[in-house]
Amino acid sequence: MREYLSVLRPLLHEGKVDFTGEFYRVLSQLAAPDRATPVIVAALAPVMLRAAGELAEGTITWMANAKAIESHISPLIRKAAEGAGRPAPRVVVGLPVAVCDDAEEGRAEAAKQFAGYGTLPNYQRVLAHGGLDGPGDAAIVGDEASVTAQLHGLLDAGGTDVWAAIFPIGADRRASRDRTRALLQDLAAGR
Repeated sequence: MREYLSVLRPLLHEGKVDFTGEFYRVLSQLAAPDRATPVIVAALAPVMLRAAGELAEGTITWMANAKAIESHISPLIRKAAEGAGRPAPRVVVGLPVAVCDDAEEGRAEAAKQFAGYGTLPNYQRVLAHGGLDGPGDAAIVGDEASVTAQLHGLLDAGGTDVWAAIFPIGADRRASRDRTRALLQDLAAGR
């Protein structure tokens, strides 16, 4: 990943790269955009978080709740960026989100829909950092006020952006998605 980022970032930011490493040897140019494209790396483990902090503009997570962001993700990536003399990195927090009247029903549905993540070692570790038993516990669910508070909690914990993966709950899946989408649109608009 370090070598890949050592090739990608100069190409995107400067329009050229001359790099020789163990895995990549690249001498190339391309028309770089007027505005540099940020490179955000999917990283959960310490080595990847350090690489993202040192060589990219941030990380995007999945299944990391506020506790995992605050105690694991944010400190590691920010320390790496600071040590490399780079600006504070973005921490994009990705979680399943559903607005519903019954939070327990929401967690049960999330547990079903996202069960596969609970079987993968990287996600098991990030869930453990968050003190969670599984993906259903990581999901942001509840009524509008509760979901709003949980989303703000992610930002308070060190997240800079939220990637809300809307999932449906109940018999009327369309209405469920619409309700969640409406809240997210209101929050994005600052209402």
